[in-house]
Amino acid sequence: MTWAVEDRLILYCCKKKIQDEALNDIDGILGDIDWDIFLEKAKREGVSSFIFPRLPEIVGDRSTVPLSVTEELKKDYYATAARNSVIFEELRRVLEAFNNVGLETVVLKGAALAETVYKNLALRSMSDVDLLIKKEDLCSVDRIFKRLGYYSPDAKGIDFCVVPTDYLTTLAYISSSKNSPRFHIHWHLVNSTIPNDSLIRNIPMAGIWHDAEKARIAGVEALVMAPHHLFIHLAEHSLRVTHSLSKLSFLCDINEAVESYCETIDWERLISESKQFNLDRLVYFPLYFAAEFLNTKIPKEVLLRLRPDRFGLNEKFFIKLVSNNHRFSGLSYLLHLSINKGVADKVRFVLRTFFPPRHVIAQRCGISQKKVGYIFYLRRINEVFMVFARGITKIFRTVP
Repeated sequence: MTWAVEDRLILYCCKKKIQDEALNDIDGILGDIDWDIFLEKAKREGVSSFIFPRLPEIVGDRSTVPLSVTEELKKDYYATAARNSVIFEELRRVLEAFNNVGLETVVLKGAALAETVYKNLALRSMSDVDLLIKKEDLCSVDRIFKRLGYYSPDAKGIDFCVVPTDYLTTLAYISSSKNSPRFHIHWHLVNSTIPNDSLIRNIPMAGIWHDAEKARIAGVEALVMAPHHLFIHLAEHSLRVTHSLSKLSFLCDINEAVESYCETIDWERLISESKQFNLDRLVYFPLYFAAEFLNTKIPKEVLLRLRPDRFGLNEKFFIKLVSNNHRFSGLSYLLHLSINKGVADKVRFVLRTFFPPRHVIAQRCGISQKKVGYIFYLRRINEVFMVFARGITKIFRTVP
C-alpha cells in the first residue's frame, strides 16, 4: 500500500485548508482516480461521512464524481447522523441519571468531539460511547446502568470495590435493545489490556479531573477534558496496538481539535505532562503525522520538544512504514516496546503480552478468574502470534 492517487485525494478532503500549490496536484490526479477504490478506502479510513460535504469543494468543476459514489457517501453521512442521534438520546438518559445522584462524568473521544469540535453529528461516526468516571464511583455507576437496562459482560468475577489498578481500567456495558449503544466506562486515561501498567502508574488521574472543563453534551451538563489532556489522550488512543494509526480518522480528530482549540490550548502543559506521563513518544508521532499528512497547525517548537533525542531501530521502522502509508493494526507495538527502557523491561513487556494476569484473561473472556486455565493462555499465545504473523506478512508485502 502506497500513497495512491485515491489516498492523496482523501487526504485533501480531510485537510482544513488547501494550499495553492496543492491545486495543481489535484488537477493532475483527478483523471486517474478509480472512484470505486476511492469510496472503498474512504470507508476503510473511517472518513466517508466526513468527506461527503468536502468532496465537491475539493473537486469543484475539475471532475465529475460518479453519482453512485456521491450517493454512497451521502448515505453514510445521513446514516451516521441518524445513528448518532439515537446514541446521543441514550447518552442524555445516562448523563441525567449520573447527575441526579451527583456523579461527575468526563465524556471522552467521539461523543465529546462530535458535539464540541465537529459540531455536526453526521461528521464523526461512533461505535460506542466512552465515559470517564472516578474509580471509587464504579459501584454506583454499575447500579445506575443496571437500573437503565444495561449489563457488563466484562464484570464476571470482578469485585467492584477492589478493581485491580493495573491492566483493568475499563468496563463495557451493553443493553439487550438493538438500538442502544455500547458504553465504555473508563477510570483511567490509558485503555488497554496489553502490559501498560508502567504507563498507568505514571498518570495521576486527579490532575485530569482537576483540569476538566464544563460542557453541554447531549443537552446535559457534563465534563470534557482540558485541551492539553485531550490531545494527549487522542494521541495515546490512536497508538493503541489495535489502532496503530490504521485509520485516518484518528488524525482527523487531532486535526479538527487543533483547529477548534488553537486559541486556548496550553502547549506548554501538553509538553510537560506528556513527559511526566511518559507518553511523550506516543504523543509525538500522531501529532507529527497529523502535521505531515493534514497540515495540522501544530507549532514546530512543540514537535521539536516532544521529539525523542534519538530514534531506535523499531521507531525508525515505524516512521518509514507510516510515511509510506503502510498502516495496520499491531504496528504501534514497536513504539510501546520503545517506552520500556533496558533489556529486562522489554523482556518483561513481551512476556506479559503473552501471559497477562488471570484477571485480564477473565475480563476478556467474561468468565470468573477461577475458570481461567492453561487452555486460555494457549489461546492468548495463539492470538498474539496471529497478530504478529499478520503484521510481518504485511511488512514483507510492502517492503521492496
